[in-house]
Amino acid sequence: MRKFTTQLLSFTFLLLNTFLYSQSNKNAYVVLVSMDGFRWDYVKHFKLQNLNQIAKEGVHAKSMRPSYPSKTFPNHYSIVTGLYPDHHGIINNVFYDAGLNESFALSTNAKNDSRFYGGNPIWNVAEQQSVKTASFFWPGSDTDKKRPSYYKEYNDKIPYGNRIDTVIKWLQLPEKQRPHLVTLYFDEPDHTGHNFGPLSPENEKAIKKMDSLMGQLSFKLNQLSIGKEINLIIVSDHGMTNISNDKKVVILHYLKPEWLEYKAVINPIMSLQAKPGYQDSIANALKKVPHIKFWKSSEVPKRLHYGTNPRVHDFVIEAKKGYSLVSEKNQNIKGGTHGYDNKTKDMQAIFYAKGPAFKVDKEVKSFQNVSIYPLIAHILGLQIDEVDGKFSEVQSMLVN
Repeated sequence: MRKFTTQLLSFTFLLLNTFLYSQSNKNAYVVLVSMDGFRWDYVKHFKLQNLNQIAKEGVHAKSMRPSYPSKTFPNHYSIVTGLYPDHHGIINNVFYDAGLNESFALSTNAKNDSRFYGGNPIWNVAEQQSVKTASFFWPGSDTDKKRPSYYKEYNDKIPYGNRIDTVIKWLQLPEKQRPHLVTLYFDEPDHTGHNFGPLSPENEKAIKKMDSLMGQLSFKLNQLSIGKEINLIIVSDHGMTNISNDKKVVILHYLKPEWLEYKAVINPIMSLQAKPGYQDSIANALKKVPHIKFWKSSEVPKRLHYGTNPRVHDFVIEAKKGYSLVSEKNQNIKGGTHGYDNKTKDMQAIFYAKGPAFKVDKEVKSFQNVSIYPLIAHILGLQIDEVDGKFSEVQSMLVN
C-alpha cells in the first residue's frame, strides 16, 4: 500500500501557505443551502420561478462541477472544506479504512466519527475566529468534533418548513448569540430522482416543491432586520442521470473471490483492494468487462484528483454513463443515479447566490465546488489555510 500518514489525512501540508483576507467582517452573514441531487439544468427543464428570480437578484453559475466521485457525502464535505475527497478523506458514501480497521457508511454511527474526517470545515474555521455558526443537517456537521455552535443530528422526518423556521430563529437571536454562517441541507430531489428518474413527473413535483421552499426561505430572510446583510447561497452536490434494468454489469462475475481483499460497490462506482499477488489477474479480468472504465489507483487521471488516498484501494471502477454496477444479476435497477465522471453534464450541480457581496443579474462560467470555501471565507473575512479551491474561480461574481 502506498505510504500515506494520518497526518496527511488531516492535510497538514496545506499549512505551507495561507490566504489572508480582511479582518472578520462582523456585519456579514452567509446562509449556505444544499438541495441534494439538484441537477444543473432542472431550472430550464421545469421553468422554476423562484430560482430564476434569485438569479435575477444575484448571480448564478452555468453549472457547478462536483468533485469526484459525484456522490453525496464526498461533495458536501468538499464544499465546506475546500478539499477534494481524496484529500479530506471522505472518498465515497461507503469505504473501508485499513488504519482504523473500520468501515464508513451512512447507515452506521461511523458517519459521526471525526476520525474519518480530514480538513478544517468552514464552520470550524469561523468558530476558531470567534464567528458563531449553525448547521441544520449538513453532512459532517454532527460529528463528535468540529461542530458548529448550533447543530442538529440528522433526522429526515423533520419537515422542511420547520428547518427553514429554525434557521430564521437562529438569525433572530441576540447579536452575541447569533450565527453569521448557517448551513442547511435538504435530501430532495435526490431521493425522488433515484426512485423515478431525473425528468420524471414525480421528480418534477419534488423539484417544484424545492423551488417553492427556496422562495419561502428567500422571502423570510429578506424580512429579517438583518436581511440586507445576508448572503444566500444555494447549491447542490451533484446531478442525476437515468439508469435502467437492461444496462447493468454484474462486476463480480468477472472476478474470482480469492483475488479480493475488500470491495465496495456504490453504483456506479467500485473500489477494490487486491490480495497480494493478484493485481495483474484483476487488471486482466477487468479489461474484458463491457461498459466500464477502470484505473489502478495510481493511474487515475489527474483531473479527477483521486487515487492517492489509501481508502480508494488498488482499483477504481466506474460504469459508463447510464450503466450500473451490481453485485447480483437479479438486482433490479430503475430510476436514476449519480457518481459518474464529474465532467459528465448530467452530474453537474447548481450555484445560485444573492446578497450584498454579489453582483446582480450575473451569470458566471462553471467552476469547481471546492471554490465555495474560499468564497465564503472572503465574504466573512476569515483567514484560511491553502486549500484545493481557488478564490480566482469565483471572484468575478462579487461586487468588489
